[in-house]
Amino acid sequence: MTVVGPGALGRVFAARLSRVAPTALVARSRERAAALAEGYDLVLPAGRHERVRLPVFGPEEAPPARWAVVLVKGPDTEAAARVAGAVAVEGVLSLQNGWVRERLRAAVAGRVPADQGATTAAAMREEGRTVWVAAGETWLPPAFAPLAARLTAAGLPAEATPEVAARRLEKLAVNLVVNPLTAVLDLPNGGLLDPELWATVRDLVLEMHPVLAARGPLPDAEELLARIRAVLTATAANTSSMRADVRAGRPSEIEELTGVLLAWARAGGRALPRHEALYRMVRALEQVHRGEPLEE
Repeated sequence: MTVVGPGALGRVFAARLSRVAPTALVARSRERAAALAEGYDLVLPAGRHERVRLPVFGPEEAPPARWAVVLVKGPDTEAAARVAGAVAVEGVLSLQNGWVRERLRAAVAGRVPADQGATTAAAMREEGRTVWVAAGETWLPPAFAPLAARLTAAGLPAEATPEVAARRLEKLAVNLVVNPLTAVLDLPNGGLLDPELWATVRDLVLEMHPVLAARGPLPDAEELLARIRAVLTATAANTSSMRADVRAGRPSEIEELTGVLLAWARAGGRALPRHEALYRMVRALEQVHRGEPLEE
């Protein structure tokens, strides 16, 4: 097994998979691989700490593996997919945020099957530690059934199912609201449950729903709102990945989320003014936090 991407969730997946199969972690560079090879502290959901030491490689030295799991930020998709496609024997699975299916497949270039699943597993970095927040659930395309079995055995409940298309689109819908809105407002997830802000959440869902529903199976708008409320309630104290990226001056996944939505809307001849405004605000915040002049 190979996990490409040593972020918080990548570290969790690699640590758990190593319990059921030889597993390697691939970092962005040889230097980062050398530092990570010294090990990292993992905090389990029950609060217990463990020290994890895994084989870690730079992209040029990654060894062959039966399966490769890609868990990088959206902007790093192509580079990670090329590495994964070069080492995987049976398939490459992305569990990234946003919509990267087409880019993933193009980068793998048909060498092995490649597709995107969806996961509600959660992890974060905190004070130098990796905190595994929740095992969640993971959905994979049917062709990835052997990998689903490995994940489940590793304590990461997974299912290979034709319903992955619906799960993938629903996760995108949740992230399209939660991530950019918490980044712009600089709030933890639970802040969006404020009645005044909930009205904005509703407006965003109603605006985007026809565009997403044209792309595949999706709950109706009211059911989707109920699911978003459940996510916000369960993760009330959490900081979304986009909020964390913007505050740290890192590139966010706004292109893989709202950028994709706006492109779909344009292709269908629809205008999404609220999402367009969020997109522009996140891009502006990225520039501000990097100390760059704002674009005219």
